[in-house]
Amino acid sequence: MAAVALTAVALGCGGSNGGDREAFCATATQLGDQSLLSPEVTREQLDRLGVVYEELADTAPGPVSDDVDRLNEAVQKLREGDISFVADEEQALALAEAFESVSDYVREECP
Repeated sequence: MAAVALTAVALGCGGSNGGDREAFCATATQLGDQSLLSPEVTREQLDRLGVVYEELADTAPGPVSDDVDRLNEAVQKLREGDISFVADEEQALALAEAFESVSDYVREECP
């Protein structure tokens, strides 16, 4: 399930404040659909996604702020080589739900 959540995690967005929908959407639309768990993901791509997710977390609108924070946390853990959350069914489910919420927001609110 974590693989599903992280397959399109690059479309997600996030933040811990009131957010800036325009900035959030602009950053979200820069991302591709590279699977973070794919063996083809390079360190460079993962580092780039880490930076982008930090930007998304800074600009995430309230409705998706917590979900983006959760996704950002997962990306940062991957950058550090920590994949423990992948094996935890509860965390995997939470990531899948966060991804779905953020994807819905981007689809509905971002031009």
